[in-house]
Amino acid sequence: MSKQITIVGIGMGNPNLLTKEVRCALLEADLIIGAKRMRGTLPKNCKGQYQETFDGKEILSIIEQAEGEHIVICMSGDSGFYSGTKGIVALLEKKYEVQIMAGISSISYLAAKSGISWQDACIVSLHGRKENWIQAVRTHEKTFLLMGGSLRSIVEKLCLAELQDCVLTIGIRLSYPDEKIVTASAGELLDEADKLDAIENTLSVMFISNDRVCRTPAFGIEDDRFIRGQAPMTKSEVRAMTLSRLHLKESAVAYDIGAGTGSVSVEMAAQAWRGCVYAVESSSRALELLRANKEKFLADNLEIIEGNAPDALAELPAPDAVFIGGSRREKDGILRAVLEKNPGVHIVMNVISLESLAEVLELVKQYELEHVEILQITAARGREIAGHHLMDGQNPVFIISMDGKQA
Repeated sequence: MSKQITIVGIGMGNPNLLTKEVRCALLEADLIIGAKRMRGTLPKNCKGQYQETFDGKEILSIIEQAEGEHIVICMSGDSGFYSGTKGIVALLEKKYEVQIMAGISSISYLAAKSGISWQDACIVSLHGRKENWIQAVRTHEKTFLLMGGSLRSIVEKLCLAELQDCVLTIGIRLSYPDEKIVTASAGELLDEADKLDAIENTLSVMFISNDRVCRTPAFGIEDDRFIRGQAPMTKSEVRAMTLSRLHLKESAVAYDIGAGTGSVSVEMAAQAWRGCVYAVESSSRALELLRANKEKFLADNLEIIEGNAPDALAELPAPDAVFIGGSRREKDGILRAVLEKNPGVHIVMNVISLESLAEVLELVKQYELEHVEILQITAARGREIAGHHLMDGQNPVFIISMDGKQA
C-alpha cells in the first residue's frame, strides 16, 4: 500500500481560515500530525488519529509505522512561509511522494487586516535566528518582522538606532477571538510601558514602516563614532575600500580575523545583515572594545570569538569571505584553515610593510590563489593651523584581494 503524504498550511489558528483544499485533506486523512496547539484548528468530524509532534525525525518514524494510507502533516500559517516544510520534505521525499498545500500566512493576514500592501516589504524572522534586522529597517520602507523575544526589546533597539519615528503595526494573536492590532510609532510605544507589558510573550508579528529609508548602505563609518580606547583601528577611508573589495552578499558567512576594536566587523555585519560575521580576537583590551561596539551598533549578527587564529576557527562554519587585518603572524596557518573550509573562499588581507606584502605574495603562489588584486591606498586628512589648511597623511596600506582555487 502506497502512502499519500500531504503537508498543509493551516493558517493563523482559526478553523474558519482553512482553505477548502486543506479542509478536505484533513477530513479525509487517516492520520494527522502536528504540534499540540494545532489540534484546535482542525475541522470537526476529522476521522484520523492526531499525533502531537513537530520533530522531523519523529514524524518520519510515525509515518513509517502508520497503517493508514492518507497522512496529513500540519504547518502553522502557510506551508512555505518560515515553516518546517523544507526540512520535512527532505526527510520524506526519498521514500514517499509528498504533496504540499498552501495556507494563509501571518504576513498576508496582517496586511489585509491593516490595509498594507506587502509585495515590496523586506521579510525578516527572529525565531531562532540572529539577523541584523535594524539594518533591514534602515534600508527598506517596509519590514515585516516575525518576532522572537519581547516587543519591548525590539522597540528599545529601534529607538537606540534613532528609528523612533518608524510606525509599527503589530498583530497580536491574529485570527483568535482576542485578536488585537496596535499601530503606533516606536517612540510612542516606548513611552507607554503598560502597552508593551500587555503585549509581552504573545504570538506577535509586525510591519515596520520607515519613511526616512537609507537606500544604499554606505562604507566608511566616521572613526569618532566607534568606541576606540587604545586598541588599533582601521581608519574609515581604508575600511571603505576594504569593504568594497570584500563583495559581501546579504546572507554571507564571513570572518574578521584580528578584529581589534571591531570597526571592520561592524560594517561587515551591516552588509551581511542576513548572514553572520565572526569576529576573531585574542587581546582582552580589544575584546572589551569589540563587545562595546557590537552593542552600540546593534549588530545582532556579529559573533565574537575569543582566541587566536587559526585554532579559534576550528568550530566555525565555512566562510564565504574572510578579512585578515593587521600584521598577522599566522598568515600561512590562517589561509590553510579557511581554504580547507571553503576552497573557493574570497579573501581580503590588509598589510602595511613591504615585507608583509612579500610574504603574502609567496603564499599566493603556494596556495595557487586566483584573481589577485593589489591596491595601495594613502589617505590624507586636512587640519587647520593659523588659518591655513594642511594635509596630514596616514600610513599607506596594501589591500590584497584574492580567491581560492576551485576544484
